[in-house]
Amino acid sequence: MLIVILGAKGSIGGAVARRARFSGHRVRAVVRPSAGTDRFPAGTEILHADLVSREAVVEAARGADVVVHAANVPYPEWPRLVPALAENALAAAEAAGAILAFPGNVYVYGHPRSRPVLEDHPQEPNTQKGRLRLRVEQMFLQAHRDGRVRLVLPRYPDFYGPGIMHEIFQPIFEGAVRGQPCRWPLDADASHEFILIDDAAEAMLKLVATPAAHGRAVHVPGPRPITPREFIRLAYASAGRGEPRIRVFGRGTFRFVGLFNRLARSAYEMAYLFDDPVLLDGSLYRSLTGGPYPATPYEDGVRRTMDWFRSHRTTS
Repeated sequence: MLIVILGAKGSIGGAVARRARFSGHRVRAVVRPSAGTDRFPAGTEILHADLVSREAVVEAARGADVVVHAANVPYPEWPRLVPALAENALAAAEAAGAILAFPGNVYVYGHPRSRPVLEDHPQEPNTQKGRLRLRVEQMFLQAHRDGRVRLVLPRYPDFYGPGIMHEIFQPIFEGAVRGQPCRWPLDADASHEFILIDDAAEAMLKLVATPAAHGRAVHVPGPRPITPREFIRLAYASAGRGEPRIRVFGRGTFRFVGLFNRLARSAYEMAYLFDDPVLLDGSLYRSLTGGPYPATPYEDGVRRTMDWFRSHRTTS
C-alpha cells in the first residue's frame, strides 16, 4: 500500500510515516519546498511540493492508496490556508481514488456537555478555529457520502511525544531538563487528556484498515484522564528532578501577551480547553476494530519524550 502524507514534517505526519514504514507500507512524504528531508525512515520517498497549489498536490498523490492530510499552519494563518489545504487534499485523494485520512481534534465540540464525550455529542464550536475545523470535516464527510472518497477521521486529544516542540509542552520538558519552573495555562488541576503521537499514528492506520470505521468520526483517547500537574510531575521525575514549580497563568496574562505576540493572540480563543476540557470516550473504536485503542501509559510516553528531548538538545 502506498501512503502519501501531505505535511509529513509535522508531528502527526512524521509519526504516520514512521509507523507506516515500520509496518511495511510504501510511504511518500510530501513536504513544503523549504522543508528539510532529515529524520524520515529509510526507504521513504520524499517529495517537495507547494501544498497551496492544487495541481502540485494532486500530482504528489498520484498512485496513492491512502492520502493523509497532515498539513498544518500556525494559528494566525488558519482562516486563509486551512480551507485551501483541505480542498487540495480532497482533490488529490479523489483524483487518486485513495482513502483520505484526516486527524481530527476536539475543537468541533466547543464546551463539553458531558465527560467523557461520545461521537454523537453536539458540534457547537464557540471559536473561529473550531468552526473552520467543523467546516473541513463536513466537507470531507459529504465527499464520503457522495462516493468521491472514503474518509478516515480519527479524533484525538492533544498530542505529545518525541519530535513535538509545542509551545505548551516544550517549556515543561525544558524546565525539567534545567531544573527550573515551567508554566501552564489557567488550571493545572483540571482533568486533561494527552495521546502519545505514535499511538495516534498507529490508531489512524488501524482505522484505515477497518472499513466499518470509514465515513465517520472515531474517538481515540489518551490512556486515561490526567491533571497537567501530574503529567508535569512525571516529566520532572523522568529528568531526575524533584517536585516541579508550576507557574499557572490566567486569561489576563494570556490577553496581555497577545498584545505583543500574534500567535498568543490567535490562540487565546482556545483557552477554554484548559479549564473546561473535552475528554473522549473510546468505546466506538473498540467496537469497530475489535480491540483496544493504542494507549501507551503516561509514565512510558513521558520517559520516551524526555529521552528524545535530551538527545535533541544535545545535537541542536
